[in-house]
Amino acid sequence: MRYAVSLSGVYVIDETKVRLINGQYYYVWIVRDVKTKGIPFFMVTSVRSGVYVLVVLANMKRAEEVARGIFKVRVDKVIYLHDGATAYNAFSWLNVEHEKVTFNERDYAEQGFRSLKHRLASMDFHFPWNSNKFTITRWLSTFFLIYNILYTPTYLLDKEVIINVNISNE
Repeated sequence: MRYAVSLSGVYVIDETKVRLINGQYYYVWIVRDVKTKGIPFFMVTSVRSGVYVLVVLANMKRAEEVARGIFKVRVDKVIYLHDGATAYNAFSWLNVEHEKVTFNERDYAEQGFRSLKHRLASMDFHFPWNSNKFTITRWLSTFFLIYNILYTPTYLLDKEVIINVNISNE
């Protein structure tokens, strides 16, 4: 299901490694808005590379355009916060404003992953043996849709409705 969340232009990006039972690894990348707490974009890759920063930027540009039309909020300045991994050097190559942070705002990405890792703990941090990139992406799509519905106003594009549950403690 396609959806959109409100965006502020202050994003934290991070990636984590997930493992299949057969020992194969994938990287899950997320972008989380620091102010709205929404996760407008995630992807699954087999490697961690600066090339994927370009994929993030292209998808976030589209997410900002959709959010602008729905939530009537204009994003004039965008900054990406990250942990300083070498893959994020690509922000400099592409002349995108970014900043290495180790605590505070970066914790927002970790909170998104904390929820994911908590859910994966019941699967012993492994996806089933017959999983592949497609099935992991499908499972994560559902997980992040539910996550967004619980923590930030979420617009379901196919249904043309906003759901705002907001169970956050803030």
